[in-house]
Amino acid sequence: MKESINNAYNNLLNNKSLDSTEFEVDNINTSTTYIGDDKTDNNNIKKRQKTKNQKENKKYHAKDMSHEKSESKQNVTDLNYIDILICNAAYVSTDEHSKLQMYDLLYTVNTNIYGNIDFISRTLLHMKKTKKGGVILFINSEGTLYPIYGYSYYLMSKSCMWTYTHILDQELKYYNIHIANAFLPSLETPGYVIENLKKPQITKNIENLTTTLNSDYAANKVINKIKQGNKFITLNFNGYMLSVLHSGYRNPDSYFDYLIYVTFCNIFVFISSIYKIYIEYIIKSKITTGFT
Repeated sequence: MKESINNAYNNLLNNKSLDSTEFEVDNINTSTTYIGDDKTDNNNIKKRQKTKNQKENKKYHAKDMSHEKSESKQNVTDLNYIDILICNAAYVSTDEHSKLQMYDLLYTVNTNIYGNIDFISRTLLHMKKTKKGGVILFINSEGTLYPIYGYSYYLMSKSCMWTYTHILDQELKYYNIHIANAFLPSLETPGYVIENLKKPQITKNIENLTTTLNSDYAANKVINKIKQGNKFITLNFNGYMLSVLHSGYRNPDSYFDYLIYVTFCNIFVFISSIYKIYIEYIIKSKITTGFT
């Protein structure tokens, strides 16, 4: 009799259904011993409790690891998201065309054209994949709008990129990807100091017609204009005048801008004609003086 009761109780303790049901351990009489077995009921109960706790800990640990992995993946996605790309790298060579070397042309094309197109193309693939849109800002030059003496290779590359980015904006703006150009005058930078070492005197005289801006001031103004949604950015009067003169090649940023373009275009054409006459006078006087 005692042996049959003992076997039945032993089968109950070893039943796997204890793991999936609510079984109150306190209801078991821990003072009873097995007949013919060296282990006590208390040891068996503790062993099963320990196994159950280990399973629960593994389950909770797996959930925590899954949650941490999900958060980590989300953080990586947020960090890898590109909302704006600023293309500022450029190689500048300033001299008469006859004095420029072939490596000047190669460096200009590789950096100013190929390098920027490569970065822009990779960024566009990312923006299209994420479907969140974004802005690509190309740092251009006022000289693109009015090419001047001594910048043949440099302004050639900038004009090329203006055409390229203008077409890209037409293709991508309806996908919420916008391309902007900042047409900047000369800026006070270490590179500008080096640039002036080889710059022809004629080019320096022409550049005196416009102002040289502080780089920090220019950067803040450009960022603020990007936040306002401008795609054709200029920073001084000469730049604004040139933007009006080139308004026929682009869409205005607002109806007010369109009204300004129509109203002042004729006046700015007259002013730019005076600039052109004076620039031609600077070039001619310098060249004719050199011949005598």
